[in-house]
Amino acid sequence: MPIYEYRCDSCDKIFEKLVFRKDEEISCPTCGNSEVYRVLSVCGFKTGGDKGAASSRMSGSKGSSCIGCTATSCKSCTG
Repeated sequence: MPIYEYRCDSCDKIFEKLVFRKDEEISCPTCGNSEVYRVLSVCGFKTGGDKGAASSRMSGSKGSSCIGCTATSCKSCTG
C-alpha cells in the first residue's frame, strides 16, 4: 500500500495519502475538493554496506552527485 502525494486543484494544498485501492476516491483534507492530482514525490535512500552508512551520494562530499541532480560539480552539491 503506497503513500502518494497529491495537490489540490482548488487550494493548491499538497498532502500525502495512504492508498488502499487503485480506484479509491481522494479528496483534499483542507477544502474537501475531489479534483486532486498525484505529484512526483522526492525521495531519499541509503546504499552501501557499512552497516547502513549513507553513501557518498547522500553526504554531499565534493566530487559526488547529490540526491537532487546527476551533476558531479554543482554549487548545491559541492558547497
